[in-house]
Amino acid sequence: MTLSEYTQLKQSIVYAAGQAERHSELLSSLKEIFRDGINSVRRFEQINSVGQLLQVLEIRDILSEDNVECLKNIALKLPNSKQLLKKITDYEDCHVPRECVNYYVSVGNKVSKGSAEQEESFITVNSNSVGRNISERKKQRIFKTIIEEIGSFWRDLGRNLRIRECDIDDIDLQNKTVAEKASKIMKAYEYHKADPDKWFFVLCDALEKARRKDLVRSIQDIMAMNI
Repeated sequence: MTLSEYTQLKQSIVYAAGQAERHSELLSSLKEIFRDGINSVRRFEQINSVGQLLQVLEIRDILSEDNVECLKNIALKLPNSKQLLKKITDYEDCHVPRECVNYYVSVGNKVSKGSAEQEESFITVNSNSVGRNISERKKQRIFKTIIEEIGSFWRDLGRNLRIRECDIDDIDLQNKTVAEKASKIMKAYEYHKADPDKWFFVLCDALEKARRKDLVRSIQDIMAMNI
């Protein structure tokens, strides 16, 4: 299956939802099903359509070309659910998963491998000096993005960055908001733990282990910016 067929599958779900009676009640019900996966009160409240819900599920890595299981849960709530479930099943039967791609990829540094185009890993490009060559503006934008978006995963991030548990507890006690706690974690990492050369790769790995692959992608995008 191709990306266009995956997109068509999502569009079928969105169209069916649009045809349903009591759309607002349906949307509320679907959001509740995925509340834990959304894992953000702000994002939860901003979802005003099934299409937006699918986008957030993709950001949270709950929905993808290779994993459409959550579409079955949505289809069961929609008109013509049998027809939708058959489409999903047919897609799964025919879909060939994409090759695993290293998450530490450089946007724009693309190389050809056989017939497939893959993005070149940051790790293979000047891996001994990338961290030192990042501008301070870019670095602070990376940190700011994490602080604003990490949410309740801040403690997991701290552990994965090897911040001491006692320090994490102190940060939790001495700060009120999640953003303040995340900011202190990032400062602790920057000033005491970060390797000048490898800090970016360590940060990506820590975010991935904290189940925030969406943030890995976000900071990779920033890394590719000319700032």
